[in-house]
Amino acid sequence: MTAIFWRIVGLLVSACILSAQVYSPKVLRENQPDPTDLVKFADAICKNAAARTPREKAEAIWRFFLTDGRFVKPGFWYHIAGWTYEEPSGEVLDPMKLLNSYGFGLCYHIAPLLEAVFKAAGFEDARCWFLTGHTVAEVFYQGAYHYFDSDMMGYNVPAAGSFRQAPVVSVHSLEKDSNLILGKLAAPNRVKPGVVDNPWYPADVQASAMRGLSELFTTTSDNYLYPYTRYSPGHRMDFVLRPGEKLIRFFQPETPGLFYLPYKFDGTRWTEFPAEIPAYRIRTADGPRSQKDNRLWATGRIEYAPRNLPSRGTLIVDMPSPYVVIDAHFKMRLNLPSSGSSLQAETSVDGGSTWQVAGKRAGPFSGTWSTEPAVIVRSAHGRLTAVSGSYGYKVRIAVTGPASEVRDLNLVSRIQLNPRSLPALQAGANQFVYSSQAPSLRDRVSPGVALASRTDLAEVQEHGESFWLPAAHKTGTALYKLESDSGPLSGFDIGLRFLDLRNGLAPEKLTAETRPVHVNAVAGSASISWSTSERGPFRKLWHLPEKLAWRDGDPIDRLLIWPEVLRQVRDLPPDCRRLYVRVQTSGPAFDSLRLATYAPAPSPSGRLTVKQTWFEGNTHREHVQQIAATARQQSFTVKAGQQVRNESIVIAND
Repeated sequence: MTAIFWRIVGLLVSACILSAQVYSPKVLRENQPDPTDLVKFADAICKNAAARTPREKAEAIWRFFLTDGRFVKPGFWYHIAGWTYEEPSGEVLDPMKLLNSYGFGLCYHIAPLLEAVFKAAGFEDARCWFLTGHTVAEVFYQGAYHYFDSDMMGYNVPAAGSFRQAPVVSVHSLEKDSNLILGKLAAPNRVKPGVVDNPWYPADVQASAMRGLSELFTTTSDNYLYPYTRYSPGHRMDFVLRPGEKLIRFFQPETPGLFYLPYKFDGTRWTEFPAEIPAYRIRTADGPRSQKDNRLWATGRIEYAPRNLPSRGTLIVDMPSPYVVIDAHFKMRLNLPSSGSSLQAETSVDGGSTWQVAGKRAGPFSGTWSTEPAVIVRSAHGRLTAVSGSYGYKVRIAVTGPASEVRDLNLVSRIQLNPRSLPALQAGANQFVYSSQAPSLRDRVSPGVALASRTDLAEVQEHGESFWLPAAHKTGTALYKLESDSGPLSGFDIGLRFLDLRNGLAPEKLTAETRPVHVNAVAGSASISWSTSERGPFRKLWHLPEKLAWRDGDPIDRLLIWPEVLRQVRDLPPDCRRLYVRVQTSGPAFDSLRLATYAPAPSPSGRLTVKQTWFEGNTHREHVQQIAATARQQSFTVKAGQQVRNESIVIAND
């Protein structure tokens, strides 16, 4: 039986080096929504808006994500096509990635993100609708679902009366009565006074296009409800800052033209994913910039100079990243004294299962040498490297030959991030809060790792998309073995998406919408369970309900039953070093596997340096704050003058 072996410590270092690690250090402005924690994020949005009732909280979250700077004050999120995409899953639907690495997207990104934030705010339920051409979110409170749309910028109430006193209606209500939208109009491009909140579909009103918007809802045959979770949970912003490592985040692109350029894979070749649209002045060379205002993306670097590492033999170094990786660069001093000496550098994005050569150097050679990950494809606006679009990789450096050695190794990952997630300085006194997490080591199993052990499952592949389907009239089983030889495990996560394909529709990774699929799909059960023994007994984590429960008593018959499932276990038996996670299905297919393990970690020691840099007019300024590595929370104040322009924030483990 093959297996997934996921090592808890991938870097060959001594215990004294491990003890100096710091776990997920972060700095936020006081009262800033924390984009690394959905519950804290949602709570801060509602608190800052003084929202108390369910309606007020739902509106606060809706307004926080409004997209278009022409009609509302530019905020956290903006609308742009073609830039929020990662192979192999396709369009990004993970809330943590959307908040932290992107901060932009289309309706099919923002609607699942709203669903996630609504749930994090404590609402009993939230869900998404696909209207064929548009995706929207609903939130459940006071016994009913209520529709809020941050992308098209509106919500609706019954036609009569003030919008403030009237309840917000559902998508199903809008399907039945076009007057709920059209009844608000005094003219094709003008709204009756006092009947809608501002903004209310401003672009569509100005373009006299509200009838077309209404028809998105009232043409019901192609409206589909996602009754289960639509967003794709599982990514975490956790990271470990090791001695000699620093996280540098800029408030803008570090250099013009630096961005994560998504590429799509059709099963044969890689091509750029963003498409240029001259009519709307959308140019790929401009990067993922807002076409409506001055909002941009930002970039950063993770720099690591490992200490006390062996200079000979084979060295493997982990380079994890909480942010999407643009590319990487490796630099070192080499001494290859003879023609029999050599060095080879490789990278792996699947936990070390496969490796790609980054560079080679033959002796004799002495001096500084640098290389970068292999380039998979070059195109008109950039390139795809072996690590682009990943959230971390391993570097393997093998040195051969007598007296050959590597010194002063420096590894750099360039990353993309959402600058509106950073703690921006403002004129005057700024209160900041530093915090870190309890010691814990998280290892993520790459989605590219093959199934560990499977029976009665077949992989269906088409145009670069794939899923696992059970054999007809059988129960397909996939068994994953998670193991540590470095210490006990303290927990694990498993996430994946189940796909009921009986209606002939499957997810389309290029659009986050639907595509036709022709497979022998049948009704059946699905479940996730785990055990400390290969033979069981297995403990059930999740199962597909036999029947949908309708909270509002209003069943919908047009469904996309594609539940996104994430289960987290933190109550493993003491000294657990091996466990088995089992996925079973007799009907639905599944894809998008996500696995991670957790292990206890040594307490931190040493100190951190937090440095904030900015400009006041043409004057460059900085504030340096020393923080003990053992500190779990610490407040400090930074004073700034007028005309503040934020440049960067750096957290370094000295």
